Amino acid sequence: MSIRSSGQATRGTLVQPVADPGSLFAAGRRADEAGDAAAAEALLWRCLCEDPAHGAALHLLGVIRARQGRPEQALALQRESLRVDPSIGWNAFRCGELLQARGSWREAAGAYAQARRRLPAEAWIGRLQAAMEGKAALGGEELRHGLTDRSYAWWIARLEPPLPAPQGLQPERLRPGWLLLQAPDAVLRPGAIGLINAALQQAEAAAQAAGSEPPPWLSCDEDRLSARGRRHDPWFKPGWTPETFWSLPWLESFSVWRIDWLRRHDLWPPPPASDAAARLAWLLRASSRSQGGLSLSRVLVHRRGPAPERRERARVIGAHLRGLNEPIAAVRPSPMHPEGFQLQWRPAPGPIGVVVPTRDRPDLLARCLDTLRRCCGQAPPFEVLVIDNGSRLQATAALLASWRERPGFRLAVHRLDAPFNWSRLNNTAARRLREPLLLFLNNDVHQPPAATGRLRAAPAGAWLQEMAGLAGRPAIGAVGALLLQASGRIQHSGMQTGLASPLADPIALHAYRDLPVDHEVHRGRSRLLTTWPAVTGACLMTRRELFLSLGGFDESLPLEGNDVAYGLALQRRGYRVVVTPHATLQHRETSSRGPARPREVQQALATLQRRFPAELARRHPWWPEASGRGFCDGRPREFSHPHWL
Repeated sequence: MSIRSSGQATRGTLVQPVADPGSLFAAGRRADEAGDAAAAEALLWRCLCEDPAHGAALHLLGVIRARQGRPEQALALQRESLRVDPSIGWNAFRCGELLQARGSWREAAGAYAQARRRLPAEAWIGRLQAAMEGKAALGGEELRHGLTDRSYAWWIARLEPPLPAPQGLQPERLRPGWLLLQAPDAVLRPGAIGLINAALQQAEAAAQAAGSEPPPWLSCDEDRLSARGRRHDPWFKPGWTPETFWSLPWLESFSVWRIDWLRRHDLWPPPPASDAAARLAWLLRASSRSQGGLSLSRVLVHRRGPAPERRERARVIGAHLRGLNEPIAAVRPSPMHPEGFQLQWRPAPGPIGVVVPTRDRPDLLARCLDTLRRCCGQAPPFEVLVIDNGSRLQATAALLASWRERPGFRLAVHRLDAPFNWSRLNNTAARRLREPLLLFLNNDVHQPPAATGRLRAAPAGAWLQEMAGLAGRPAIGAVGALLLQASGRIQHSGMQTGLASPLADPIALHAYRDLPVDHEVHRGRSRLLTTWPAVTGACLMTRRELFLSLGGFDESLPLEGNDVAYGLALQRRGYRVVVTPHATLQHRETSSRGPARPREVQQALATLQRRFPAELARRHPWWPEASGRGFCDGRPREFSHPHWL
């Protein structure tokens, strides 16, 4: 069949009117919007037969091909659309998406740049362009594996907010009434004093308006300078919490103090920086009295020297804790961290009741019980209560019978045949036990097979003793463990509120999840005793009396969010929640129950938002303000875009 543009046919041919390309395209677009891809394609191809340079038809065909999982054809169509009609803009954007998906970062950046020029109202496309330029510069490096020196250097060059330019030729002066303390090897960045003065002025004005006092001190983030003057190893710092600060004191580099507050608390004058031990003792005493200050989330200080010697500093921290009547047994340089400290607490005097919920999976349960068996004689005495939620396998019954008969291992079984409700199972067990400490331990948690990274293989039972020593402290509401995946990467090192996003967990993120255990994000914080808003219920120790006084786990949350709710309830009562890396176990997450369903997660989120609206939104003081939301890897907030994954 031949078709002439005049609509006149030669003799012997079928006459078909020539359709208007614009009408064909409009009909194809309506068919696509109605979900009829086949009709849309047919109409769009007819449009292109009449007008091969119809850029919008090429663009929409490219969108359909991408939707069908045919990216190379989609890219060819979008490129042709861009060639014949660059004014569309969205064809350039779609080219960028397709190039990004195949890892052509530099070409994707160019396509996004072209889209940005044609679509000036869509400012967010500029962030995609910057992300692709960064990916190209970093060779496709994924920030979810941790910030490297290479990505930090790129952030400094392209994304770090500038400091205010110094005014005049005279050295900048600190605001009157404040005192700056600085380590001998610390170097202030040009413009830092101007930014600090602005922050102090703002804090003073806010305090005056509220009828309160300004914060007693201010701190900032820092990094290191190499021998060649290159910046590296950033330290984005959290707010002040006792255990986090004691494990790695971070006010020694730089801090600014309110002089009238120091005088009122008999802390004036501070020791000179040349007496490092006396200065550290003073900082510990002053920070404990203040219970927090103002964290300025900017890198304002570089350190040139090596990490300070730790033995004398460990002695100073130990003396400070004993002065606070803390049940500290020893403070020593951490074997897991080159700068931090291991705080060893005196063991709690009472025995422990261990709750292990299960439904069959004898393979998992056997490894869990064997992990506990290794603790016998090496940790405080304990009794295990297996709460059996309807097991049916003969292998499970045989396993439990054999463990009940083991000499020296106290194990009881309570059967509860009811619909699965993790909270109710654990609450039932807690009411039956009488030990002063409770350990809630999922059946898919067990001893890791070997030491991983900088984590040292600990004596059998050391992890249980470590958790018990912390849980016995009056200020502590719950204790969690560092849990690893089978790959050796982090599964849990604490649960952080205020970071949630639909791209990850909408309730609370597992801090540093999927990072290697020897990562350096936030100065390797997961290898030190650290305070968090909540810990996972997969391995959680708490005092029984406190647990029951709070009503236990919320039984309206059968699977998701019950551990977060308990942590937030403790927080509301003034208790702290900590995670210790000296209790390191492996967690085969979801092995026993499978992954949570989206509906369960959303129901839990609604319950928590109703009960704990303020607490669920908070990320301070646990998470550094300089680190972005929606990601658990600690990246700077300027990298907080999904395309930086």
